[in-house]
Amino acid sequence: MNCKQIICAILFLLLPAISGNAETSGVEQLSLSQCIKIVLAENPRMSQAEIGLVARKAMLTSSKKDLFPTLGAQYNYIHQPQAFYGQPHDQFSYGLVVKQPIFHGKALVTTVAQNELALKGAESTLEKTINDTIYAVYEAYCRILCSEKIEDEVRLSLNRLTSHYKDAESFFEVGLIPKNDLLQSEVELAQGKQNLLMAANRTSLSRAKLNILLGRPVAYNFSLVDILDYKSYEMNWEDVFQTARENRPELVKAELAVKQAENNIILSRSPYMPTVDLSASYMKIGDEPGASRYPDGPSEFKQAQLTATWKLGTWGKSHDDVVAARQQLASTKKEADRILDEITLEVREAFLYAEEARQKIKVAEKAVAAARENFRINQDRYQSQLNTSTDVLDAETLLSEAMKNYYNAHYGYNLAQAAVKRASGVLAREYEVETP
Repeated sequence: MNCKQIICAILFLLLPAISGNAETSGVEQLSLSQCIKIVLAENPRMSQAEIGLVARKAMLTSSKKDLFPTLGAQYNYIHQPQAFYGQPHDQFSYGLVVKQPIFHGKALVTTVAQNELALKGAESTLEKTINDTIYAVYEAYCRILCSEKIEDEVRLSLNRLTSHYKDAESFFEVGLIPKNDLLQSEVELAQGKQNLLMAANRTSLSRAKLNILLGRPVAYNFSLVDILDYKSYEMNWEDVFQTARENRPELVKAELAVKQAENNIILSRSPYMPTVDLSASYMKIGDEPGASRYPDGPSEFKQAQLTATWKLGTWGKSHDDVVAARQQLASTKKEADRILDEITLEVREAFLYAEEARQKIKVAEKAVAAARENFRINQDRYQSQLNTSTDVLDAETLLSEAMKNYYNAHYGYNLAQAAVKRASGVLAREYEVETP
């Protein structure tokens, strides 16, 4: 074989690897941070929460402008068939009025306060949406990585079962094992193929879920940067719970709702108080459309006026409104207590699950080492015909389950850490999110 033939043979052998690398290089690789940024930018729930925030800002600005003076203009035309002496039959007038509210029973300033609380509530809603969205991405991301690792392990398990079946087939051909021993290996091999199909399907479904969050076709191909980096964190329950009390958006919003209910009592009492307005007006009157002249009298009028009005009787309506507002306050406080109880339980569940996941990693690592050694020993003994296929297949099953538990423990712990941060209301703080 000459040099040219050798080079061609080498290229022929390397062609599959080269083409495989080319295909891989064309696949988009995504990190966890990239996925989160994409979802936060495209998720409909985020857009809805941001729209609500913008609306609340506009409502607050609008209520503040109710405290400012207002400017009005008017133009009148009056026809009097039987006018009094000295008055024209046709009268035209126009003028300007400036009105400044002085006191409206605290209604105006309280409305501004209500809108400020509502804006903070909208910010809490947006923060909760960010928290939940990030966790959803985190969960989908970890599920994919875990599913891919388990699929790889199932594929390795199938390779072990295939190798064992070939050994059993060779032993059967020379009469070292009975027929049922070979059949058992064949059945386990068939089951291993089915397990691989199911594992691949679970991986595809996990990838489809993340694609839905990313706003891409369910079959869109991508690769993920692995986050299998175990770092043990010691957590204190009191610290975790206190963090949740201070930062959980639902609790913040519940406290704001209580303050809004208290302000509603002030608003319901405002009809008991007088309203005071200061106004200044200018008017010009004439007997022609431009109101340039008025016979037998002044054609311009200027005045400043301070007006106080007070409703003396509303048939008990104001009293009923106050009673309703007080009952609503009591109900809002009960609702805040209920939300606190629910969040306390949620935080406790996430905390315990994280502690459980942390302990599982230590157990899983020891189990993997033991299962590998157990499989090696049983495989060697089978080669020496000191045990049966049952022993090897049982050892292989233990090894496969130990590896699955290992990956579930590691990725489960990462996800549990994110669950604690989400339950504490601080998961969104790890990512810079611009809000309207």
